[in-house]
Amino acid sequence: MPDRDDDRTELDRELARLAAATARLDTDDRFTEAVLRAAAAADDPLARIAAATADLAPDAAFTEAVVRAATAAPRPARPAMADGIVRSGRAAIVVTALAAAASVLFFLQTQRDVDSAIMASVEAIEAIE
Repeated sequence: MPDRDDDRTELDRELARLAAATARLDTDDRFTEAVLRAAAAADDPLARIAAATADLAPDAAFTEAVVRAATAAPRPARPAMADGIVRSGRAAIVVTALAAAASVLFFLQTQRDVDSAIMASVEAIEAIE
């Protein structure tokens, strides 16, 4: 049975072979334009968006401003332990109340069984006397 690493190495070899075979290929704007024209003929919404934004060019200043703003922004504070306690407090109270009610019911059931056992022994003693 082939190992998973064998599959990866074979995939890596195949990708390397394809990369070597296509290394000398350059992009051709005519191909991109032909694809966009075909999509536009099919009334593709993405083709309309591509045509509407074809004249837009990336602006390095905008990219730098976004990166500066992202790095300058303060990191969000880690939630405090008290926040977790407050959020789970209601559920904890409900679970505790249910556990207390179950304990009381268990106590009453056990007490009734103990009382019955004591009464049975007392009746047996009275019957003997």
